[in-house]
Amino acid sequence: MDCVVIGGGVAGLQAALSFRRAFKGKTVTLIDTEREVGYYRTLLPQFMNRSIPENKLFFWHNHDDPQFKVICGVKAVAVQRKNRTLSLSDGSEVTYRRLIIASGGRPLVPPVCALDRIAGIFPVRSLTAARAARDWLPQHPDVVIVGGGLVGVKTAAHLAGQGFPVTLVEKENHLLPQALSSQAAELVEEHLRRKKVRLLLGSTVEDLQSADSSVRAIRADGQWLDCQTLLVAAGSVPEIDFLADSGLLRKGNLEVSRTLQTEDEYIFAAGDAVTIVERGSFTPWTWPQAVVQGQLAAGNLYAPAPVSLSCLSRVNAMNLNGLSLVVLGIPVAGARRSVLSRPGDGVLRELYHVDGKIVGGALVGDITNAGRLHWMMTVGERVDNDFTALLEPRINTFARLSPSCVNHNLRAVLLPSREFER
Repeated sequence: MDCVVIGGGVAGLQAALSFRRAFKGKTVTLIDTEREVGYYRTLLPQFMNRSIPENKLFFWHNHDDPQFKVICGVKAVAVQRKNRTLSLSDGSEVTYRRLIIASGGRPLVPPVCALDRIAGIFPVRSLTAARAARDWLPQHPDVVIVGGGLVGVKTAAHLAGQGFPVTLVEKENHLLPQALSSQAAELVEEHLRRKKVRLLLGSTVEDLQSADSSVRAIRADGQWLDCQTLLVAAGSVPEIDFLADSGLLRKGNLEVSRTLQTEDEYIFAAGDAVTIVERGSFTPWTWPQAVVQGQLAAGNLYAPAPVSLSCLSRVNAMNLNGLSLVVLGIPVAGARRSVLSRPGDGVLRELYHVDGKIVGGALVGDITNAGRLHWMMTVGERVDNDFTALLEPRINTFARLSPSCVNHNLRAVLLPSREFER
């Protein structure tokens, strides 16, 4: 095969589709563990609460293309670089000329929640698990969600919006600890409480009880809580164990350059599987990054001069069932912080900046100008005036404070209408 892609998530699928467009005379094979590929993982919470049908999850369907082969339901178990061969879990082998590793991540499940033979425990990551949870929930409505990151918070908001009793357990002292400051997180917490979500912050699941081989209660914060459905959204770790003997891992990580090339000239990698190394290590695991990385990896496969990834930001956007949120970048230690807060309106807009340049921030409740602020951060646009004024959600703010940004208006990185997160 001219190109083999391991992983059918958004990074892998974008890589395969981009390769077909760029190299029309070459073949590509996509390999994935799930039964289907091409769905929005970001919409799984709405699918589980039955607010959207399954057919709305899919953004791509396999077509009859003799040069594009999709192999589902199998795993890559080993990579033999010497003869450029993949060993698969069904005993077969696939040869490649170029390889893209986009194997994604697997759910991080706390040991107390990883109990085999107990029904009602579902990691919130795959369509397979979401289907099972969707069927289980109507008869088991008492829900506990482990993990207060983007996935856990969104799942809580949408299930509570459909009337499910929801408890959200987060080990840190505020929600979205890797994305928001504690002040910005307060608005998210208030929004969830208004939707009757019970929040247990600074807590972990300590124990679990079952009855008739199904989960019935969990203990958190020293108290037992009814739990008929336990949804695990505690994050993920790269799915790269199959590379253990490949010589591609460094300290357990699949390291790539900013061109997404591994140390093997014939192998590139993208998405949640990779650690990008350039004057430090970066793991920008978000849906937009996965899309861009998949496209770039495909374009670089046969390029005489591979192109570098231009942006390592972790921009993210979502609607928490009535509360809009954009994360421009995680809080940055040592950076100055400017804030526009209107708690009565449920609005907080914050920017982190160093030497007049935006390096992170978040918009909660009012996401006006999110695309332009992200563009300014991406290109290193310098702001010589007050950052607090820049946070005012008015279009003419940019004309007054950043003429060059307005002049490059048409090149702004605009956020897509469909929400996304990881």
